[in-house]
Amino acid sequence: MTDSSAAHLQTQLTDRMRGSRWSRIEVVESIGSTNADLVARASGDPAAVAGHVLIALEQTAGRGRHTRAWESPAGAQLAMSVAVGVPRPTAALGWLSLLAGIAVSAAIEEVCEPLRQTPGQVNLKWPNDVLIDDRKVAGILAEFVAAGAGDGQAAGSGTAVIGLGINTAMTEEQFPVPTATSLSVAAGQSVDHADLAVAVLTSLDDLLTLWPDRLPDIATRYRAQSGTLGSQVKLILPGDKEIVGVAEEIDAAGRIVVNTGSEKVVAAAGDVTHLR
Repeated sequence: MTDSSAAHLQTQLTDRMRGSRWSRIEVVESIGSTNADLVARASGDPAAVAGHVLIALEQTAGRGRHTRAWESPAGAQLAMSVAVGVPRPTAALGWLSLLAGIAVSAAIEEVCEPLRQTPGQVNLKWPNDVLIDDRKVAGILAEFVAAGAGDGQAAGSGTAVIGLGINTAMTEEQFPVPTATSLSVAAGQSVDHADLAVAVLTSLDDLLTLWPDRLPDIATRYRAQSGTLGSQVKLILPGDKEIVGVAEEIDAAGRIVVNTGSEKVVAAAGDVTHLR
């Protein structure tokens, strides 16, 4: 891809998202990490970065949970980060990655006709993965940057940066693990990045109107899209403690509740594997 393709996509998205909360859309040819870039900007000027969208056609040092890193081949993934202003202290920050998962799954179904025809084929794995037929097609990372004392913002406020990567045109040979997939493989069609980005940003814009004051509405939508609820899972907690049981609930705080048969374990963080 060339610089002109980045410029063309930026112009398209700016025009199509006019009037939304996304006040500035920037598309770059290549970057280390869209999240790292926006986090750094938010640390310098939190108020200025809210509403900013950063998209990279190629990401060379993408960031995941637990400092995991990956690369996205040029043109094979939609790598995007958005900055959301957090005007006051809230205990609902953990819902942002779950909310983003709902937006991504809805966007995928909107632009991929074959997947839209089979309800439940696209679903969510707690806490931050989007799956197609139990293979990962997208990952999400939300980070919070607290406002500094001299930023003129309320204590406890700041900026949330939500990053996502959707595998669009990766081939089987390019998948980092056998449990990955892409839209081209799973849906059997090519996806226009502009259409997909617009669908994601529109859905995010809509869902963020519910956050943080209408969490039950978000929770209802999340539970309906969850592939984890009701499944036998292995949950690896921080410190590498393993729990095996049935995922019974996503509670009001966005935590997973796993019933092992002898106890119910509630976790705000961890890695889930669906067991078959």
